[in-house]
Amino acid sequence: MRHQQQQPSQDPLACAVGLLSRRDHSRGELHRKMRDRGFSSEQIAAAIARADDFGYIDDERFALSFVRYRSQRGLGPQRLRADLRERQVDNDLIAAALAQEEIDFFQLCLETRHRKFGEALPQDFKLKAKQQRYLAYRGFSMDMIRYALSPSE
Repeated sequence: MRHQQQQPSQDPLACAVGLLSRRDHSRGELHRKMRDRGFSSEQIAAAIARADDFGYIDDERFALSFVRYRSQRGLGPQRLRADLRERQVDNDLIAAALAQEEIDFFQLCLETRHRKFGEALPQDFKLKAKQQRYLAYRGFSMDMIRYALSPSE
C-alpha cells in the first residue's frame, strides 16, 4: 500500500478513469484506492463526481456484475453480501442485485459441494461437518447446506 505518498503526480480524474478502465469499481472502493495513491478527499470527490457524470461509475451495475461473476464461482448470498458491504455498496443495491439475478442458491450450493467433494454424500459426522464448514465459508445458509447434504429423491 502507498499510504505515505505525499503528492500524486497524476490528475485525479485520469487516475479514476484508469482504475475504472481495468474493471468496474464501487464508489467506496474507488475512493479507497485513490486515497491510497495520495489524493485528498476533495480531489477524490470531484473525480468520482466527474466519472459519474460520464457514466463510468455505477454502483448498481457494479453490484449486478459482481454477484453474477462471483456466484458463478460458487459463492453464496451471505458471502456476496459481505463482500459487497466491504466494498461500501449500499444495502438496497446489494439486495436488488441478489434478487434480480434470479440465481438458485440452493442448486448452486449443491453444485459447489459436488465440485469440491464429489456427488457421494458424506457417511460420517466428521466428513459432513467438514463439508458444512466449507459451504458456510462460501456463504451459503444452513437451509441451503442441508439441501446440498440431503439425499436426492
